[in-house]
Amino acid sequence: MIDFVRGTVAYASESRIVLDVHGMGMGVDVPASVAAKAVPGQEMLLHTELLVREDALQLVGFATVQQRQLFRSLTSVSGIGPKVALKALGSIEPEELAGAIVHGDVTRLTRLPGIGKKTAQVLVATLADSMAKLRPSLGSATASPASAPLARTTAVDDALLALMALGMDETRARLALSRAVDALGTEAATANLVTLALRQP
Repeated sequence: MIDFVRGTVAYASESRIVLDVHGMGMGVDVPASVAAKAVPGQEMLLHTELLVREDALQLVGFATVQQRQLFRSLTSVSGIGPKVALKALGSIEPEELAGAIVHGDVTRLTRLPGIGKKTAQVLVATLADSMAKLRPSLGSATASPASAPLARTTAVDDALLALMALGMDETRARLALSRAVDALGTEAATANLVTLALRQP
């Protein structure tokens, strides 16, 4: 089993990172929120899971051990495969996902890509107890620029909504906007924050 991979980011797409590991390009499928943090030329460590299928091997990776555990929990539920689980994890913070399952928030769960009402209900029925146990460890484990609270101003709030309206998921939008706020300050105009956030890798 490949428990983790450490290497230099060669390039990344929205859902895949290729790491240069001692001269070998290792492709790892990841949630969009993890791919958003990949910077070409910088070292990155991914906690991985090797999926063995009849026709292929697939390596998937995560920012934290806890996020990987969430992936394992999601894929243990009937109707949720690796592709859906990765997309779901890329569009919601791990702590929020666990909270939605624990509290039976079917409405929130159905807003995740690939999760319908029936599947959301199965998630709650199957994972509520295990998520309640895992949830306390998620807050500190997922602390990162992507999950750090943004400075709340009208311009920042409006910029976040604008980025999400343009199709950027909330996790990636917060990360990009956090960098824009660091560069321009909290008094910057909404348009300037959006423009700079869109230029973030």
